[in-house]
Amino acid sequence: MYSLLMTKHTTTAAELVRQFSHYSDLALKEPVVITKNGRPRNVMISVDEYERLKLRDRQVFLAEDTPQEFIDDMKAYLRGEKA
Repeated sequence: MYSLLMTKHTTTAAELVRQFSHYSDLALKEPVVITKNGRPRNVMISVDEYERLKLRDRQVFLAEDTPQEFIDDMKAYLRGEKA
């Protein structure tokens, strides 16, 4: 899990509104934690990082949780059948 302690950039929601362009540019390089009432509430990240994380979510599963369709495709591939 991502640790909020590892980020260099933290700002309040109010400051984010005032300097959105600045924090938007920072978020292209690394996450920006946005706080409200002194507590972390949101994280601003680049679109590239978001897409990377979403792709990772779709690719990772335990072997025992492998979807049957995927298993069938692998078996067909091993038999030399084209999908």
